[in-house]
Amino acid sequence: MPIFLDEDMISGDPAEVCYPHLLLCMGVTVKMSDGYLVGAHVTEPTTEALVLGELVQQINAYIALHHGVTMDKLYCTGDFAEHVTHHGGGDVAAKAQALGFHGDAYSFDASLIKPKHGTFVTVRSNGPAHPCGIFYKRDEKVKYDNQYGPAVSQISTYKLNVRQVPSANTGFRKPIHKLHDATHLLQIQHHVIP
Repeated sequence: MPIFLDEDMISGDPAEVCYPHLLLCMGVTVKMSDGYLVGAHVTEPTTEALVLGELVQQINAYIALHHGVTMDKLYCTGDFAEHVTHHGGGDVAAKAQALGFHGDAYSFDASLIKPKHGTFVTVRSNGPAHPCGIFYKRDEKVKYDNQYGPAVSQISTYKLNVRQVPSANTGFRKPIHKLHDATHLLQIQHHVIP
């Protein structure tokens, strides 16, 4: 069952991380070398360092439990014009630097699909030796239980009110069908982080 991360939430899943309602936000997902995904729903510059700091702690905790596992790929998804240009959030290189990430990074800029009210994005692991798939739907075509996004169960963590969400209680009125596949040729940009 996928994990659903609302604003300022951090968690991981072996198969899929979903980011509802990316309007001004950015979904930041790290694929570990064993295919496991750890992600954060980054909202704004005032909380970005705290959220990414907690994401680093969760990545390091995962690495400590699974010896030999490393960060493999970085995926940043969202409306880059809104998040980076208009609201001062970090770009892919800045997110990578905050995580101590080096290597192949990928970005999906949702502004390319011209959403009216944000975008639902999901990052799916295809296993350790393959890049992740990125799937999306304009937010106006996704029906939530409340006007702000999924009614997820939130668990407080020990750090600075950063929240994580379990993989239950998605808060959607009905299943989301027919997500669009972002293509690596047209919609996904590749970045090499030194």
